[in-house]
Amino acid sequence: MPPKQSSSTGAGRGRPAKASKVQPAARAASESSNPFESSDDQAEEPKKKKRPVEEEPAEPEKTIPRALLTRILHEFFTKDATRMSRDANAAVGKYVDIFVREAIARTAVEKRGGFLEVEDLEKVAPQLLLDL
Repeated sequence: MPPKQSSSTGAGRGRPAKASKVQPAARAASESSNPFESSDDQAEEPKKKKRPVEEEPAEPEKTIPRALLTRILHEFFTKDATRMSRDANAAVGKYVDIFVREAIARTAVEKRGGFLEVEDLEKVAPQLLLDL
């Protein structure tokens, strides 16, 4: 058994005593929180109001509808009584979504502009399936 450390020395393990903690100086109200902003910048534009940045509304991510994905999967089941949980359906949906995005990306790179046609997707399909 290792010998016990005496706690009276104060040089033991653990955190240092709280008395040694130094409080940071309080900032003035006019001081900026930006460390890269100079005091000259503050003096030149003290009353300039910041306008909120107009952001475009975020479009929801386009995915394959859950009902369609379930219908497609059930078409390939050999037994009609086969069931899938919601988590499994979501996982397969994410996989199919990534697969479709990859197919479109490869087709766009190969075509290099213009509209994508079904034939363009058919050209990249064999290699895409081999990369699974």
